[in-house]
Amino acid sequence: MQRVVQWLYGLALAATLVSTPAAAEHYPERSVEIVVSYGAGGSTDFVARAVAQKLSEALGQSFVIINRPGASGTIGIMNAMRAKPDGYTLYVGYTSETVVLPQISKTAAYSAIDDFEPIAVTGLVPVVLMVSKNIQANTLQELIAEVRANPGKYTYGGSVGSPPHIMGAWMNKIRGLNVTHVPYRGGAQGVNDVIGGHLDMFYGGVAVGKAAIASGYVKPLAVTGDKRSAALPDVPTFKEAGVPEFDLASWTVMLAPKGTPAEIVALLRTEVLKALADSKVREALAAQGVEPSENQDVKAFLTHERDVFGRAVHELGITMGQ
Repeated sequence: MQRVVQWLYGLALAATLVSTPAAAEHYPERSVEIVVSYGAGGSTDFVARAVAQKLSEALGQSFVIINRPGASGTIGIMNAMRAKPDGYTLYVGYTSETVVLPQISKTAAYSAIDDFEPIAVTGLVPVVLMVSKNIQANTLQELIAEVRANPGKYTYGGSVGSPPHIMGAWMNKIRGLNVTHVPYRGGAQGVNDVIGGHLDMFYGGVAVGKAAIASGYVKPLAVTGDKRSAALPDVPTFKEAGVPEFDLASWTVMLAPKGTPAEIVALLRTEVLKALADSKVREALAAQGVEPSENQDVKAFLTHERDVFGRAVHELGITMGQ
């Protein structure tokens, strides 16, 4: 973790040394809006607020979170895309509406890569597979065996096109399972229904599942990522649990509308990376299961994630709004 922090701080310092201040000399002169496509309380909103507070402190103007939920996240991102590219509207996005929905919906007419200026990868958001206590399995391999022995009996939840939906469908494909998808609007509802035994399993963010896991209300079997989540150190990764090809992930990024002056983008990138390297911000994010990303080549990151999820949704035949 310390190596990642030092690396982020080094990136921020380098950006400060090479950026030119022309367009950013007096920026910001008024409050800045940061659009989030989800309601308050989720991982994306939490990340946005943590970064916004540090930006407000560093740049002397308020950075205000604007929650615009709806239409699976497309209302918020399209609102930000159409904003004036002057640095006073920014966007913090999540995996689903940023790279997945444009590939499965004809109405999602945007590209996070082509229609925005990249600022930073603001966090990796590990997803943990949680199962009901009604399920006998205590490991991922035991779950696979139990599901195979009872095809069509079990259910998993997730909003259409979201990482939880795609992850459950991908697990079905790569391990030959038959678990029925049940659409859900949010992670909290999914976790609550796993607790109540109304849903058998849920692929949810570490933050939304951590309390239920700590209380023993659900059983965590595996977590996404190349290494174990610091928030759930006793839960193995999917690779450790014997499913190495389960390579889907979730994350948050900060973007600005296409055409935002390069100097302003550079300034924001510098300050966001400083914020992410701040010890208090790191601790707050870690408590929510959000981890730092070493990859800050945002376009390359988004391109990779678009292609990985694109492969999955195309092989699975997932579509929406057709």
